[in-house]
Amino acid sequence: MKALQSRVLRFVRRHGVLNPGERALLAVSGGQDSSALLLIVSRLASEMCLEVAVAHFDHRLRSRGEARDDEQAVRTMAQALGLPFVSGSGDARARVARRHESIEEAARNLRFAFLAREAKRLKAGVIVLGHTRDDRAETVLLHLLRGSGLDGLIGLRPRSTWPFGPAYRQAGPGPALARPLLAVTRAETGRYCREAGVSPREDPTNLLLEATRNRLRHELMPSLRRFNPRLDDALCRLGDASAAAVAHLDAAADDAWQALSSVQKRAVVFPRNAFEELSPAVRARLLQRAVRRLAGASAEVEAVHVEALEAALGKRRGAIALPQALTARVGQREVRVSRGELRVSQRIEETRLAVPGRTGVNGWWIVAEIVAPPPGQPRGRGRLEALLDADAAGEPLVVRSRRAGDRMRPLGLGGEKKLQDLLVDAKVPQEERDGVPVVCAPWGIAWVVGQRLDERAALREGSRGVVRLRFRRRGAGR
Repeated sequence: MKALQSRVLRFVRRHGVLNPGERALLAVSGGQDSSALLLIVSRLASEMCLEVAVAHFDHRLRSRGEARDDEQAVRTMAQALGLPFVSGSGDARARVARRHESIEEAARNLRFAFLAREAKRLKAGVIVLGHTRDDRAETVLLHLLRGSGLDGLIGLRPRSTWPFGPAYRQAGPGPALARPLLAVTRAETGRYCREAGVSPREDPTNLLLEATRNRLRHELMPSLRRFNPRLDDALCRLGDASAAAVAHLDAAADDAWQALSSVQKRAVVFPRNAFEELSPAVRARLLQRAVRRLAGASAEVEAVHVEALEAALGKRRGAIALPQALTARVGQREVRVSRGELRVSQRIEETRLAVPGRTGVNGWWIVAEIVAPPPGQPRGRGRLEALLDADAAGEPLVVRSRRAGDRMRPLGLGGEKKLQDLLVDAKVPQEERDGVPVVCAPWGIAWVVGQRLDERAALREGSRGVVRLRFRRRGAGR
């Protein structure tokens, strides 16, 4: 027992798991791991200068009698050790029905909400958990199966920040999470309890065999150990290697953030050229930091968002939708992460224009008039007005969105051009291109609204009739 306690003390000091003078709240279910945690930490508390309290939570997954006995067993241990004790309960199955979570998720969410409240009430800066080396190995494998990045491959950290969203946070950033038993195996916690004369209770969360982690624990891990009896060692080494790589990336991201980020009230901005010179891994971490800065510590960027950002950088511009109603825009001079969902323009259904007359379509009013030829060769007032040669344009005129293969002869170019290339050259964001109105004559595109007029529809000397088209956003007046 003393040898194990000494190992835990060395681990705690080496990794800064618990800090002298801290007030710690121990989460104790009554199972063997948390019972060993309670005994070990209480016996090391004076040496580590800790104030310790004990918390027990009932998920209502067992009978009333079993749950009452679980609570009483933990209460008795806490009282025997002279430690304050608090308890709480929540209905995990009712939460499953209400929130459509898995039973494992519901139990965890209820438990951590309770622990956060009690930590705040007791002014405890850290919640201490009984995760062991076995738990870490399982977590590394679970994240590997899910295709996690480097951060997930670390598994469980000796000490980490509060990982849950604002729903669990009473005030401030939330308590830290500490795991002083990560160098201890599950077999060792069982032996420790036996030598201490403690009979652990059955942890009700271990009975949830339908939960992914428990299937991995009871089915997959035993199978894999036939290939490698030291599987747990291998997975923990992978976690250590990932932790070292992540520490290096975090240091590089710290430097880049300090040098490049401009933090505004509703946006985080990076200079485009300097951002692009960073490695993709550091760019991904800066994107994650920007999202968390704007949306909170629980906001997570996924691989699909990072890939979309890299694609936008490759195309020189673009916009991507991010979690928590954020948007990242890549421009010529900056990369901007800001509040506000990405609005993708709605396609314009092909609609015949009333000439003369007024036509409404997809948020636009289009006013068409037949006017006398003006002197000279004017091209309309502003980007949303055009003058077309009535005879050259012909009938009918229709308005629609772009289509694959669209081409036109932009006035003054002296040749054909793909509509796609015209919009790209005009720096129209990709998500807005479907919303650009295209006016078509029977022979093809006559005008790309706001961009270019086709030379075949332009006024020429001797034009006998003129169609004046004016586009206005609905609600913007006539």
